[in-house]
Amino acid sequence: MSVAMKTTRDVKGVGLSIPRADGAEKVTGKVEYVADLQPKGLLHAKLLRSPHAHARIKRIDVSRAKALPGVRAVLTAADIPQLKKKAPTRAHAVLAIDRVVFVGQPVAAVAADEPAIAEEALDLIEVEYEVLAASVDPLRSMQPGAPPVADAGTEADTSEAMAHGAVAVAKGEAPAPAKAANVSQQSKLGRGDVAAGFAASDVVIEKTYRVPMVHQGYLEPHAVLAQWDTAGFLTLWASTQGSFNTRSEVADVLEIPESQIKVIPVECGGGFGGKIRALCEPITAVLARVTGRPVRYVMTRREELQAGMPAPQVIIRLKSGVKKDGTLMAIEAETVLDTGAFSGTVLAVSGVFLASLYKWPAFEVRGTEVLTHKPSVAAYRAPVAPQTIFAIDSHMEQIAKALGVDSVEFRRRHLMVPGDPMANGQPWQSNGAMQVLDRIAEHPLWKNRAEWAASGGKDGRGLRGTGLSLGGWLGGLQPTSATVRLNPDGTLAVLTGQVDIAGTNIALAQIAASAYGIDVDKVKITTGDTDVAPMTGLSAGSKTIYTVGTAVLQAAEDARKQTLEIAASELEASIHDLELVDGKVGVRGAPDKSISLAQIGKKGNLYMSKVSPVLGASRPSFTQQAPAFAAQLAQVEVDADTGEVTLHKFVVVQDVGKAINPLGVEGQMQGGAVQSLGMALTEALMFDDTGHLTNPSLLDYKKLTAADLPDIETIIVEVPSPSGPFGARGVGEPPIVPAPAAIANAIEDATGLRLTELPISPERIALGLAKR
Repeated sequence: MSVAMKTTRDVKGVGLSIPRADGAEKVTGKVEYVADLQPKGLLHAKLLRSPHAHARIKRIDVSRAKALPGVRAVLTAADIPQLKKKAPTRAHAVLAIDRVVFVGQPVAAVAADEPAIAEEALDLIEVEYEVLAASVDPLRSMQPGAPPVADAGTEADTSEAMAHGAVAVAKGEAPAPAKAANVSQQSKLGRGDVAAGFAASDVVIEKTYRVPMVHQGYLEPHAVLAQWDTAGFLTLWASTQGSFNTRSEVADVLEIPESQIKVIPVECGGGFGGKIRALCEPITAVLARVTGRPVRYVMTRREELQAGMPAPQVIIRLKSGVKKDGTLMAIEAETVLDTGAFSGTVLAVSGVFLASLYKWPAFEVRGTEVLTHKPSVAAYRAPVAPQTIFAIDSHMEQIAKALGVDSVEFRRRHLMVPGDPMANGQPWQSNGAMQVLDRIAEHPLWKNRAEWAASGGKDGRGLRGTGLSLGGWLGGLQPTSATVRLNPDGTLAVLTGQVDIAGTNIALAQIAASAYGIDVDKVKITTGDTDVAPMTGLSAGSKTIYTVGTAVLQAAEDARKQTLEIAASELEASIHDLELVDGKVGVRGAPDKSISLAQIGKKGNLYMSKVSPVLGASRPSFTQQAPAFAAQLAQVEVDADTGEVTLHKFVVVQDVGKAINPLGVEGQMQGGAVQSLGMALTEALMFDDTGHLTNPSLLDYKKLTAADLPDIETIIVEVPSPSGPFGARGVGEPPIVPAPAAIANAIEDATGLRLTELPISPERIALGLAKR
């Protein structure tokens, strides 16, 4: 990748810590979200949701609801001819046709003048169900004779995998299940003689790790506003992580051309992978078409928890064998992913990480995606990686303890390095895993862990401990594009279609500034809708800066080249003699011979001018990933009587390639760590045997708050990516990965108790201690 020509002074761009300009507006409530939009004639949508996990719909009577004053439309599946009995994805399951397959599945939709009227109309809809047996536990759901989830067979949906990119390269066998019920995907990765490896092992450890479904926890629920114009064109104002992706899905569901849909990405109050897929857009669009009015639908928090798209439940049986000198011999694993009622997990990620992080000469990793009568799942920030690293890194810690060797040195000895073959045969790309591990091992908290353990354990029982873990993400890939325009006032206008969820627009402006040679305060980033923006991929998979940033860099370089060519012509000088300084292009060594950027910009907009406008463009595609790793260190104290865990210190060390905006990078590291700690300590969507969620509110679904956490120390490591803009890697995914293993390792260090099921709650710890 080319780099920008140097200016005679440092440009205020890449590497500068810049606070988010929208921070004050967000904390004061001034930012406008979908729920704040109030077009003329607005109607409010509500959905009637199934109270059963599995039931046949025998009758729906909407007559009383339709008769209610203020109700403008009441729809069932019979009113939407595009619906198919065998819905290939959750997006296509707009309304249940003749059978519901999870609690909370919509069966009818209402549009009314006021939300209260719509709610009242829901109460007037009569639905007669024939309740059927439900498959809730994924292991039982796999067994022959289990109640079927899909209408006719099962189909694998790998779109989430493709969206995140990291699993698009994971190649494995997918044998057809033999008489297995509800199995929608299978994978297999293997190498070497596993049986011989175990036979030659001196130490064999086998454990089963369990992680429940968890919710992404975005602040803003799913929300959309839909409106059709008189020419039959649909506009969607959506809280989405990808406007072009939303357009494609809605077009597919409603069977209309994408060119008839415009998606306007409104400020998105968080997504973390949960807002990649269309969820409420299709039904809202149908209601708007039927009523001829704008219709808005905003999910409630209860609906989000009960019928959103959480991260999957993951069960991993892991068996490993090593020699007494620490030589790795073999690993065997079976991974079961509970995908809910529709296929969609990133199945291959688990297998790749289990067998690709450390140098196992022989391995066999099988993966199974299982349908159950629960809400279908979606991505959640490094999907399946936290669950997988919880298993493999907990296992590595146990092996090191069993051998009596230093756990960091044991990891270092066996950690794969760039060029080593991953489980799918592809070589590891350049990454800083080793540097991150070395950096955290040098931290005083790790070096002084023995003193911490002996410093204040209750009754001298040693209830203080320290643990660490290493995890990462392969990095997503997706073609994209961007334009950079020189304005008549000498500033730059950058246009993309990427949704700014994490402050990435600041980093994109910094990239454009450094690439062009102008200060960042002279750059404006605009996120366009699908009618005007250049094609841009999802804000997901830790690929925004890596891919869109590359497009912006190349477009800025193109704009700079055009600018210098114009200046060379105007100044009658060689382009090689020019320099760009303080908003002017001048001839090096001739201070009086220059032309300002504003003059060049104006010449491209003058009547009868022969100077072309400056418009840089780029449309790159990508083949090389940029894996990124984080290591985390936890210092805990455990109450032996109650099992309560107090987290005293927490450290995040992460390789970011190049910190474009260090302040924003640190925010991502801290935010991801908090979510990872929530998975480790408190979060679980709990379902009973009938498929009902037993904790459908934030009173019962425990999210960590600032009061639960210490200050999180962040340490940035920079191992430049060969292909990233200025060497940058994605930063969003890695920090959510290591904490469950780090916490489990710290708790074992404190108590001697090895827990293999998340969350590691006080109850689990207390019961475990009582059984010893």
